[in-house]
Amino acid sequence: MNETSTRLLEATRACIAERGVAATTSREIASGAGTNLQAITYHFGSKDRLVALALVETVREWVTPALDVMREPGDPNAQMLAAVQALTANFERRRADAPALLEALALAPRLPELRTAVLDLWGQLRTELADHITTLKADGHLPASIDPTIMATLLIAVANGLVLQVTVDRVGPPMPELAGQFAGLLLAARS
Repeated sequence: MNETSTRLLEATRACIAERGVAATTSREIASGAGTNLQAITYHFGSKDRLVALALVETVREWVTPALDVMREPGDPNAQMLAAVQALTANFERRRADAPALLEALALAPRLPELRTAVLDLWGQLRTELADHITTLKADGHLPASIDPTIMATLLIAVANGLVLQVTVDRVGPPMPELAGQFAGLLLAARS
C-alpha cells in the first residue's frame, strides 16, 4: 500500500469514528487525506470498498490482542482468561472507537469484502478458542457434551454483545465488571 492509500484509509477511519459510516463523505475523506476525490476511485475502486477496508482494520485491531494471547504457549484456562482481559483492556483503550466496530459488524452482511474479512478474523479466533476448549475437554475440565466450535462461536457472540451493551448503556456496569462476571460464570460452570 502506498502513502496516498494509507492516508485515505486513515482519513476514512477518522471520519467514521467522528461521524459514523452514513455521514462519512468522499469529500471529507479526500480532504482529510490531503488528496483529491479521484484518488479514492484510483486507489480503491469506490468509496464503498475504501469504507469496507477501513472497517476491516477497525475489526482487526479489536480482535488481534485476543488472538495474540491465544496463540502463546501455556495453560488453556489461563490463556482464555488472559484473552478476556486483553479484550477488556483493548475495549477500555479504544472505547471511543466502539461505535465504528459496531457499524462494521452491522454492515458486514451488506459489504462482501467486509463480511469476508470479519468472517476470516472470527474464524481465526474461533479456531484458537475451539482448540483451547478441546484441550480443556480432553483434560477433563469440561464436560464431553460441550462442542468446542459452538462454544467458541458463543464466546465471540457474547464478546460482541458486551461491546454493544457497554457502548449503548453508558451508565450500566462497566466492561471490566461484566467481563469478570462472565469469566467467573465460565469458571464456575466447568467445575
